Order: sequence, then structure tokens, then C-alpha cells
Amino acid sequence: MKKNWLLCCDLQTELQNDSLPMPGKKYLGLLNCILPSEGNIYGNEYKFKEVKGPLKTCRRNVHLFIGKYITLTCRTDGSLRLNLRTIDLNSIDIDSFCLELMNETRQTLKDFVEED
Repeated sequence: MKKNWLLCCDLQTELQNDSLPMPGKKYLGLLNCILPSEGNIYGNEYKFKEVKGPLKTCRRNVHLFIGKYITLTCRTDGSLRLNLRTIDLNSIDIDSFCLELMNETRQTLKDFVEED
């Protein structure tokens, strides 16, 4: 397990009983990285949603990252899969789309792939 401290990040929470997270209390839920639009592609914004009961252990293709153009899912065998989201190709500039797609893919893989 890799441990990191995320300094200066925005965290939105959706909790069942508490209005604010209580120190030392454990919460069961999902944490997502939110990719902001326009500008900061590296996103220091996160959203935590508490679930009512235990998470299903047999859940298939868990989303690890949901971005503007791609999603990263974890398959049941533990392998990672990049998926391209639905895009209206008539309303975009191809060059800027390719550049933004490359940056989002690079940042996503950088966060999940170990470097030697």
C-alpha cells in the first residue's frame, strides 16, 4: 500500500449522519477524483460519498477514475482498463481534443502505474 498526504486539496463529502467528518471516526464509502473543467487538468478536488452498508465484494469493473474523456476501471482479475467516454466529434476541435485526451490519460496512468 502506498501512503500519501494530499495537501491543499478540496474534499466534498456526502455523509449519512454527520454534517462534517469526525476525527478518528471511520467511514465506509467511495472516494473519487474530480477533474475540473477549463484549466487545471491535474485536479486537486475530491468527492467522498458514504454508503449505507458494506460494499459488495463481487462488484465488477469498479471505476477508479472518471474524467472528462476517459474512465479507468479495475477488472475482476485486478487488471486496469482505460475506456473512452462518449464524445460528440462534431462539436470539438480535433487538435485540442487529442491534446486534452493525452494529458488526461498521462495524468491518470501516472497516478496508478508504479515507476521503476
